[in-house]
Amino acid sequence: MKTILVRNPYNFDPDLLSLSTGLECPEPSLTLQSSKDDCDLNLIVDRMVKTGEHVPQARIEDYGDFSGAEDYHTLMNKLIDAQDAFSSLDAPVRERFNNDPGQLFHFLNNENNRQEAIKLGLITQPETPSAAPITNASE
Repeated sequence: MKTILVRNPYNFDPDLLSLSTGLECPEPSLTLQSSKDDCDLNLIVDRMVKTGEHVPQARIEDYGDFSGAEDYHTLMNKLIDAQDAFSSLDAPVRERFNNDPGQLFHFLNNENNRQEAIKLGLITQPETPSAAPITNASE
């Protein structure tokens, strides 16, 4: 006759079961413990109650109509093209903008920087209409 083992608090050892079936990771943990307080919900709520302000790390969601936005793949290709175009500039020009394409973008969007942009070779000088004599077509 086969005996049936029935688990109960008197014949079940959870530690023994855990050791025999659990996962053991002897390597040192790579988890950053320095930010554990920033992730503890109780501490976040306590800070908010005391100060009355949102946690500065909290991200406020943006809502809007993005139906005209392009797909992710197209936008990533545009980003890569922009980074390639910035990388193709001369090193002194890139250094002028701290190797940051965003700084170049803001620089070029400011009309007061037009002359410096022409001097750096980023944009071309607009051609002035030539003073060629106007001829009459009936002549």
